[in-house]
Amino acid sequence: MARGGIGPADGADGADGADGADGADGANVAVVSTGTGIPRPIGVSPALDQVQNSSGVPQGWWHGYKWPPADCAGLWKNAAPTKFPRNYWSFFHYSITVLGEFVQVTAPKWDGIALPAVPTGAAVDAELDELAALIEYRAGVMAEALAQRDNLVAYWRGVLMFDAGSAPRTCDLIEIASIVGQFQAMHYKRKFNRPRASQYSPSLLPPINPPGHPSYPSGHATEAHLMALCLAQVMPAAASTNATPKPTPGHPNPPPISNSSPLARMAQRIARNREVLGLHFPSDSAAGKKLAEESFNILMLCQSINDPNDGIIALAKKEWA
Repeated sequence: MARGGIGPADGADGADGADGADGADGANVAVVSTGTGIPRPIGVSPALDQVQNSSGVPQGWWHGYKWPPADCAGLWKNAAPTKFPRNYWSFFHYSITVLGEFVQVTAPKWDGIALPAVPTGAAVDAELDELAALIEYRAGVMAEALAQRDNLVAYWRGVLMFDAGSAPRTCDLIEIASIVGQFQAMHYKRKFNRPRASQYSPSLLPPINPPGHPSYPSGHATEAHLMALCLAQVMPAAASTNATPKPTPGHPNPPPISNSSPLARMAQRIARNREVLGLHFPSDSAAGKKLAEESFNILMLCQSINDPNDGIIALAKKEWA
């Protein structure tokens, strides 16, 4: 995502910290005489050496190997900013500030959510049989499932197109859902510490390495369902309305199908793809959905999210008006 977003190349930004050492490179810059006794790096225009100080003495831009701003700072006007630009916050970093608000909600508590007990015995065997039956579908979902490992946002754009330029507060919202979902999933994974399905059944042979954390609840299911719930608050009704079956002679007014909106179906699809790869039990996905629903209720108590005037949901709704 551009314009304040976090993109895949941002992981390399840590290397930028070394740039501060570049000042030492001046010792290795080849210089030529400027005729004023002031050295100038090769390739720098001589015109840059014609600046004079208040006494009329030539004061080259590169005098003392300084970069130009150091020599003309006194000639430039300072700006008068009052705050950091809201739209220049990266979505990722702003979401961390909301996570701090999320964990301070007094009731219900983020770490007191009651998830179903992890299945045991015959229930585990039944789930393993289901996962074995899903192996034949891997070829059909492989490309999509691999893309969803690290980039769920692209799939929500497929429901209704948006990006950082057209809907920045919506991008804030989806990043917040992602961070809160990851945080919650990891907390409860450590609590339940369920083995991965492939630990039970080597015959599942996952096509990728199982992630380096326990299985229950599914992190992808938690994130996906929390994103769907948050986006349903701001996107047009077409994205969040359940499907209604066509009338038949015996049922002229059939009720809507539960959990069948485009957003809900996308969340289910993301979770199911993880099961097809043999990485999660179906009960992991069900627990992730439950965790997302409970976490959503807590998130809606955060003022920065749900303030009626300048909360992220109120601002994101305007992007879809």
